[in-house]
Amino acid sequence: MTAIKINVNKQMDGYSFSITPTIRDLIKKHFPNAHPANNIFVAYDTKSDFDIYIGRLENHIYPALLGIDKNSDLDKLDEILFIDTQTGNILHQLTPRDEKV
Repeated sequence: MTAIKINVNKQMDGYSFSITPTIRDLIKKHFPNAHPANNIFVAYDTKSDFDIYIGRLENHIYPALLGIDKNSDLDKLDEILFIDTQTGNILHQLTPRDEKV
């Protein structure tokens, strides 16, 4: 499976994480029981608290955004890229099978 690109849009009061319709279709094709979301919004203070007390927010955003809740299914994903929609820069990169969610 190719890299899954998650768009990250910085807003006035937080971050919006989203995937394209093409990625949603790809996820549904490979994981029929998945229920991908269009986007997830997280306020700045929530992200900051989450990063401090729980760990990187991104490790929890991608399973929720992709609608995949089984670790065995998450392990099938090769790479997750969090892309800044303004600059096109990679903000965070991870390999699910190497991460503990």
